[in-house]
This record gives sequence, C-alpha cells and structure tokens, in this order.
Amino acid sequence: MKRAIALGTFDGVHIGHRAIINAAIDRAAKLDMEPMIYTFTAHPMALFGKQPPLLMTQSERMAALGGMGCALSADEFSAEYAATEPEQFIKMLIERFNMGCAVAGFNYTFGRRGEGSVELIKKRGEKYGFAVEIVPPVMYKGEAVSSTRIRACLEAGRVKDAGEMLGAPYSITGPVIRNRGIGRTLDYPTANIAGWEDRAVPMAGVYATRAVLDGEKYPAVTNIGRNPTVNGEHTTIETHMLGFDADIYGQTLKVEFVERIRGEIRFPNVHTLATQMKADGEKARDILKNS
Repeated sequence: MKRAIALGTFDGVHIGHRAIINAAIDRAAKLDMEPMIYTFTAHPMALFGKQPPLLMTQSERMAALGGMGCALSADEFSAEYAATEPEQFIKMLIERFNMGCAVAGFNYTFGRRGEGSVELIKKRGEKYGFAVEIVPPVMYKGEAVSSTRIRACLEAGRVKDAGEMLGAPYSITGPVIRNRGIGRTLDYPTANIAGWEDRAVPMAGVYATRAVLDGEKYPAVTNIGRNPTVNGEHTTIETHMLGFDADIYGQTLKVEFVERIRGEIRFPNVHTLATQMKADGEKARDILKNS
C-alpha cells in the first residue's frame, strides 16, 4: 500500500506540526493510503554541534509522535545522511516507503545543506507521480507558530504563550535529586529536578506550575535560577508542591509551566525570602484555579 508521509523534525510536536501530521492522515484516508511520519532520532543540527535547546527529550518526542495515530519511522541523522542530495532523498522515500503523497510544512527543507525545498517536492511529485500537500503556517497572535518562536517565548518567560502554541503547557521532567535543603529549613520544601541540560529552560523567575507525580497532578510553584539570596552558584529548577510534604528523592517529577509570577530577586535576608515564597504560593493557587 502506498503511504502519505508527513515530513519534519517535529521538535515539540506543536500545533503547527500536528497540522502537518493530521493533513497526512486526512490525505491518506482520501487516497486510500497508509499515513506515516518520517523523522530523525535526534535533531539534525546536533550532528554539527549546533543543536538548539530542545522542547522535548527525544523519548518524549517519539512517544508524542507515536501517539498521533499513524506509522512512525525515524532514522539516525549521520554525516552520510547529511550529504544526501535532495533528489536522492525523494527517491529514497519512494523506494523505501512506497510514498504516494508527500506532506510537509510551508518552510520544509531537506537534503545536503538544506538545499531541498517544497518547490522541489512539487516538481518531483509531477515527475515521479506522487501527490503533494504543502501545509500553510498555523498562526498564533498574527505570527506563524514555530519551534524557534516557542523557544523565544520561553527565554522571555512567556510560558503561557509557549503552551498555547504547543497545545499543552510546556513541561520539563526529571529525577528529583538532593540539593542544599534550604527550602525545608524555611518550611518550604522543594523538589530539585535534574537532567534538563539539553532542554529549553524558561527565563529565571518564579512560576505557577503543576507537578505531576505518579500520574497525579498537584498545584505547585517553581523557581528557576541561582537562588541569589542564599548565594547559589548554579541554575536550578526547584518545585514546591502546595500542600504536599513527602520524601520523593529519586522519583521522576514532571513540571508543567502555566504562568510566570515574578522575576528572580535577591532578598535582604532569608526571612524576607520566606515571606515572599508563601506569597508566591498563594499567587500560584489563584492562577491555577483559573487556568
């Protein structure tokens, strides 16, 4: 059976990516084909040491794509692959996957140095007899949704906008590790998450979040930064789960970012910090009730 293939890297699997994949599913149904996603196991720019901060881990991306309701194929992006001529890439899709329809975003590029374009796909579709659908940009607040734009929103602390474009709150998942334990001395225990080094991290500050532990969601407040009041030296992501106080060291915690509360502040002493932390918690509760 011929396949209608959605083409892309799909970092974040945002609403623009989902439009491409859904278009492949729709075309497959109309043309009596099997829908399929073709992508790579890692971001192509990683090969050149230029990988951008990721919106998802690779395992999260594969899981999200695998849940879209169609077949999934992902290849390693090697040096040999990077040198593939655009024409060879198209022939590979035809010969290997029996491509009957190519579906791509309006700005999709492929092949050596990204020289392949959607215009080339259209021309080769006519030459080799496969259908082509180029999906226009999905717009949000007057601009096209893209992984680059979502990363820029996160860098600016605009997690709400990032979540709207992703179709779900931006999240970071990682194991809970021990830190200095200062939060507990202030009656405000926090879970310090590790393993986010390759991820896009929201701007330093305090956020209303939801913490997901063992499938259960808890209202939370999360601090990203160096904790200047207590002379922190490294950036950390620390989450206080409101109304929750249990030892979860070693467990996996997912943090969903809902809205930014404030920026990072150096307070004159820990007592002022503790007062502000409690106020942040109340603000987070109010935000989460209405979101």
